[in-house]
Amino acid sequence: MITKIALSPNYRTSWNKMRIKKITQWIVVALAISLPAPGFGQQNQIETADSVVEIQSEAESLYQPVALSMPETPGCEVTDPGTTNCVNEMCLPECQCCNFLDQFLMSHSPVYPSMKSNRVQVGGWLDQGFTGNFQKPSNNFNLPVTFNDRSNEYQMNQLYLFMERQVNYGGDELDWGFRADLLYGTDYFYTTALGLETESDGSPHWNSANGPRTSGSSTYAMYGLAMPQLYAELYVPWLDGVSIKAGHFYTPIGYEKVTAPDNFFYSHSYSMQYGEPFTHTGILTTFQVTEQLQLLAGVARGWDAWEDPNDDAELLAGIGWNSSDKDTSINLTLTSGDQDNGVSNTANRTLVSFVLSHNFSDCLTYVFQSDFGIQDNGTINNQFQVVPAKWYSFNQYLYYDVTETFAWGARFEYFRDQNFSRVLQIPEFVAAGGNYYELTVGANWRPHPCVTVRPELRFDWSDTRSNLLNIQGPYRNFQSDYQVLLGGDVIIRF
Repeated sequence: MITKIALSPNYRTSWNKMRIKKITQWIVVALAISLPAPGFGQQNQIETADSVVEIQSEAESLYQPVALSMPETPGCEVTDPGTTNCVNEMCLPECQCCNFLDQFLMSHSPVYPSMKSNRVQVGGWLDQGFTGNFQKPSNNFNLPVTFNDRSNEYQMNQLYLFMERQVNYGGDELDWGFRADLLYGTDYFYTTALGLETESDGSPHWNSANGPRTSGSSTYAMYGLAMPQLYAELYVPWLDGVSIKAGHFYTPIGYEKVTAPDNFFYSHSYSMQYGEPFTHTGILTTFQVTEQLQLLAGVARGWDAWEDPNDDAELLAGIGWNSSDKDTSINLTLTSGDQDNGVSNTANRTLVSFVLSHNFSDCLTYVFQSDFGIQDNGTINNQFQVVPAKWYSFNQYLYYDVTETFAWGARFEYFRDQNFSRVLQIPEFVAAGGNYYELTVGANWRPHPCVTVRPELRFDWSDTRSNLLNIQGPYRNFQSDYQVLLGGDVIIRF
């Protein structure tokens, strides 16, 4: 069913605040008085998606349109999928090749076999990579690109562990399940939730405050621990199935996810980084109306928030449709509600996301995504009035399976930060532009069923400027209007 992960804009944009040192005193005062502070949302990102060990009904979720599922789906020329992936002696007879941790615990733990008999299992992955930046920024950050944000430096992005009891979707009886996720690595910074990994003022809760990362007035270590999901789930055999999820979970909004195995590319789109939430804490109900139609409804505490000091609620809603041949899916999701913008200030934030996925053939898949968001009290105009801020985006993805273990992919994105409220988060009257473009080409190679290699070449450019703040562009520590990144990562599932 639906399982996504969302984060907040605070982390994504906080880097700007620390580095804009040439801002004048009167702007600082104006901001302090009038501009809401960034909230914790998907801008910190941890995406998205559930584990790589999803049951079939979850893998086909309308809210998780998978353009290319390299770890799970054979390519164009596969004749016997039951044996193709069994390439080493560690594979089980059922070809479940990537459950090494599960096998180890079954053999060495006195408790785990009985847990397994009750459908409880564990798993995870290791994601590590390197990103070369041809601009060689002086601060060693690829910002505003997040997640793979360190330039010319190794990153262990995700050492990810999960424990779950999968719900038996589609059955005729009540069923229950749960899931708990832990993430250690550099990606923790973009997956934290207010009141869980961070204190109510945004400072670290259980992670170190000594490091190069910053959010507002707080500093953070390069590596840390986050818990992006902790929820219980109940299945009710009504209609074609109803799922009720309660707790802390990834967002159902958008296309890209926090979880590394659920994305084709190593880097992420601006839409996912700055325009969407990463996680929610609340209740989410999924109605499988028919085999092709799915409805989503829920209530949560806000973007990337474990707790809400003001007890504000947000609405989650969505509708998804799959064609009878499973080649086309359409998903429309929405979130709306008051979000915490500071210690005591709240304002409505509404986001609508549209995703279209279509398989032109067994080898060729196209995905289109568009977001539109509006934030009340989101920026300051040239009359020092607090006014709404808008952002929207258009993303296109194209994937091609060359063989059963190798695929090419491309992503082109236009992201419009119309009022400078999402990326740089500065008053709109001091800046110009606000348009961000990104072109990424990459590949997925699976030399082993448990190993995915994702090289990519990414080109970013933007017309964002601010003479007053000495911003010549958002790249190379605010001194360039473009950026070229060459890198990649390796995902090892276990």
